Amino acid sequence: MIPLSALPSVNAALNATSALLLIAGYGFIRAKRLPLHVACMLSACATSLAFLVSYLIYHAQVGATPFPGQGWIRVAYFTILISHTVLAAVILPLVGRTLWLAIQRRFDAHERLARVTLPLWLYVSVTGVLVYLMLYHAPLAHACPMCKEALLDPAGAQTVTRAAKGYAMSIAALVGMPFVLVGGVAMLIVRASRRRDANLR
Repeated sequence: MIPLSALPSVNAALNATSALLLIAGYGFIRAKRLPLHVACMLSACATSLAFLVSYLIYHAQVGATPFPGQGWIRVAYFTILISHTVLAAVILPLVGRTLWLAIQRRFDAHERLARVTLPLWLYVSVTGVLVYLMLYHAPLAHACPMCKEALLDPAGAQTVTRAAKGYAMSIAALVGMPFVLVGGVAMLIVRASRRRDANLR
């Protein structure tokens, strides 16, 4: 039996696993290795479903966890959290529809919808990990007085040191990762679709 306190870490691991499966699934379909693509995408569905169940169980018992940070890190956290939450609600019917089209062997419609579903699903998975890191591990800045002063105490922001700046830049890099990742996948999808259209002409 997994203890309740371990569920946030489990949820982050499930999100990370889902993201990796999605990337692998995309790679396999580009390589025309259909059985591996199907295995990865069905596994991503199962992993995301397991995350949803675990997430609901945890928050039904614990409720919302307040974010302790202040200043710009708080703005960054809620920006990611809100976009993650909204798109998580949107992605559920999209994934279901995309999967249903594949089951019905309507592959043209499946491919068109997957071009929307994949980057959104990937964004939700990656930002789920980021929300976990920022909510449960950014407070580890308390272990470093300089980082705490810079990130969690706005009044002390004038005394930011090199170490605190390095920590802040690390958080900024984490915030930017989902946008870079989703943008890269979107670019690959656009290029692949253009090549496909060019070959059909």
